[in-house]
Amino acid sequence: MPQIQVKSALIEADCLKEFCIQLLLQAELRELDAELVADTLVESNLRGIDSHGVARLPHYLERIRQQSIKARPEMQWEPLGAAVGRVDGDHGLGQLAMVKAADHAVELARKSGAGWVSICNSSHCGALAYYGLRIAAEGMIGFAFTHVDPMVTPHGAAEPFCGTNPLCITAPGKEGKSLCLDMATSITPWNTIANAATEGVSIPGDWALDANGKGTTDPNEVVAIFPFGGFKGSGLGLMIDVLCALLGGAPSGPDIPKMYGDLTQRRLLGGMVGAIDISHFTTVETFQERITGIIQRWGGLQPLEAGGQVLYPGEPEANSREVRTAEGIPVGWQLIKQFQQLADRYGVSPLEVAETRQPEEEDVAVPVAEK
Repeated sequence: MPQIQVKSALIEADCLKEFCIQLLLQAELRELDAELVADTLVESNLRGIDSHGVARLPHYLERIRQQSIKARPEMQWEPLGAAVGRVDGDHGLGQLAMVKAADHAVELARKSGAGWVSICNSSHCGALAYYGLRIAAEGMIGFAFTHVDPMVTPHGAAEPFCGTNPLCITAPGKEGKSLCLDMATSITPWNTIANAATEGVSIPGDWALDANGKGTTDPNEVVAIFPFGGFKGSGLGLMIDVLCALLGGAPSGPDIPKMYGDLTQRRLLGGMVGAIDISHFTTVETFQERITGIIQRWGGLQPLEAGGQVLYPGEPEANSREVRTAEGIPVGWQLIKQFQQLADRYGVSPLEVAETRQPEEEDVAVPVAEK
């Protein structure tokens, strides 16, 4: 997906995760909940999805402080049938509700072959791959959908209606090589825009519109971003909104409270998680072997450009995870300053920051190839 490059420092993943855990504990999360949320954030960074990584933590902490997100929600599970149910997130962090929904979807699927769980009263849940891969690790095909407040223009419109409304589909392979499609239905995630604003860098002029309906390179002026693929991303985003809002009783489209609006207002987000138990159709081993064969044949295709490589869905993220696990996670310098301020506020040890890493073209946004 499109990303930005900024002045940053490399921080070891375990160190970054422990720092996040300590901040979340000081915000009064339960220990297991703090560990889970920190893991989802750092895992996103490891996989190269910085838009949904630790950069979101200051926002979460501020919403907890202003009580629009509960530090210790009392989530409720409601069975609705042999293969369906609902999780009420009780206005806690979205990661907690999504994991609970994913685990219940797996439990339902083991009994009936498939499980679908709707989510209500949730908040921002980070990257969906975390939940899709959690289901894949159980030998199942995973689905995850969420919606957010209006920030994406329908095809042909000059103002937003739906959110970036991402989807994730996973299929388990062998040795951790699973297919994992995790994508927003917008040209870029909104949080990539937010990261650019934090770091004070520009964005490409064909990503977004300002309040006058004109293209802008200033992330602070963005009021709407474009869907990917014109009417295709636009239509897909709307249908995801239907799945997430109408089945769980959540608000939809323009009625969803804004993530970066009134921080005292609860988000009321919905979601949908599904699991298909492969063993009801064929053996998991046979399925995984066929996934491995698909991956090999896919990667063996002749590349369009000399020296290129044809990557399967999830492979760029897996490659990033390998590199960043060994070398460290690049964290923007302005975000590090925010973290050090939060460390002072919450009374935790500051991050240890070593060498600063310069982008190839400092202080500009650089779009990369679609994954």
